Amino acid sequence: MTRRTLGAALLVLLAVAGCRRNTTSSDNAGTRTPQEAVVQFLDAARAQDLDAIAAVWGNAESPVRERISRQELERRLLIMTCHLKHDESRVGPAQPGEGGRLTYTVELTQGTKQGRVPFTVIRNGRTDRWFVEDVDLRPVQTFCTRPATRPPTRN
Repeated sequence: MTRRTLGAALLVLLAVAGCRRNTTSSDNAGTRTPQEAVVQFLDAARAQDLDAIAAVWGNAESPVRERISRQELERRLLIMTCHLKHDESRVGPAQPGEGGRLTYTVELTQGTKQGRVPFTVIRNGRTDRWFVEDVDLRPVQTFCTRPATRPPTRN
């Protein structure tokens, strides 16, 4: 490959990379169905993908990432990913709630630990997309603890 061909290929790659769509806009946030919001949230938490969680965390007005600072968003997302790390999950049926909300109880397993976590989802009135509005982390507090370690032995 000549330098000229290599240079042209590099320019094409840079042009294509510059054409990528911004994936943090609210247009592509949320999901088409309420259960899909819960599943994507869980998958993203398991993968520790903060941007993917932020894409499905919101309320009837907007995604959370549009209402708080990036630093605060990352702090909250890190807390959630720590508590929602899991080996297995099972999403239960939706239960109707106030104001069009639905609550799904999710059974999470992490090693020998288990917890039943309520996820509240709501439809965004502007985009008609579904978001996880609230997650009660109390049932999985033990998921975010370090295993006990023995103190070092003295010789």
